[in-house]
Amino acid sequence: MPADDEKTSRTRDDVEAAVRAFSVADWSRLHKVAKAFSFKTGWEFEDLQQEAIMRTLQGTRICPVDVDVMKHLIDTMSSIADGERDKAHNQATHLPTAQPGIEDAEDPVSPEWSAEDNLAYEGGRTEILAMFDDDPVARDMVEGILAGFDTEQLKELTGLQGTAYNTKRTLVRRRLLKLSPKGRIP
Repeated sequence: MPADDEKTSRTRDDVEAAVRAFSVADWSRLHKVAKAFSFKTGWEFEDLQQEAIMRTLQGTRICPVDVDVMKHLIDTMSSIADGERDKAHNQATHLPTAQPGIEDAEDPVSPEWSAEDNLAYEGGRTEILAMFDDDPVARDMVEGILAGFDTEQLKELTGLQGTAYNTKRTLVRRRLLKLSPKGRIP
């Protein structure tokens, strides 16, 4: 057990000073991690990042003195994001998508695109995703790719690492190559 005069957690002033001392590269790293963790939480990445900082400053998340403040904030964001995903999953209600008398309020894929463009995009997207109906992890990976995720975000989304990730990525690539007449993805 630590002696009474031994400090085991950082004070608010210590954390505040460390955050103020973050370099541009530190902030960039924090933003990138927040973007990855905010996926499927319903939170914007800035809000997730701010929440982690606020909980640490308010003392509801204690930063031990032997843990780097950046690492603590990343771990805090991970914890918050996991909690939000669990909450969203547990509160999800399954309602019919179409009800009589209620118009479909779904936004188009892109406001700049014509109705024909949106229809073509959705048709192609549906065709691509249908190729992976037998493999939910591969389907998630394809949805992430279509959403513009980078490798780290895809790994976070699918829960795959190393060889398992590379194997799944190869499976996805091979199936997508079947769509192209010459075996090349344009």
